Amino acid sequence: MDDQLKDESVSQGSPNGYDQQTIQQTVQQSHGTRRNIRIGRRRTSVKLEPAMWDALIDITVRTNKSINQICTEVHNAGAGPTRAETAGANFTSELRVFILDYYRAIAR
Repeated sequence: MDDQLKDESVSQGSPNGYDQQTIQQTVQQSHGTRRNIRIGRRRTSVKLEPAMWDALIDITVRTNKSINQICTEVHNAGAGPTRAETAGANFTSELRVFILDYYRAIAR
């Protein structure tokens, strides 16, 4: 009986099994970091999670290209007729997909 009460009190304090510090760290990491980049001659900013920035930097080392070169290539590969309307959000998504595809290709 005492064990049951003990388990219930733990679940009331932390229903999902995570302590407050872990939750705060996860939220902070999920917000991402905004960095200035160039796509061609245009200067813009991109907001990615730290793990995505680390992966992108790793790709620059492996390919001997700059972040700006890779961003320009990703942008040009995804250019479509309605591109200008939703440039920011779509480009960030395209960059994430590029990073994922890059590592998937290596894994094969």
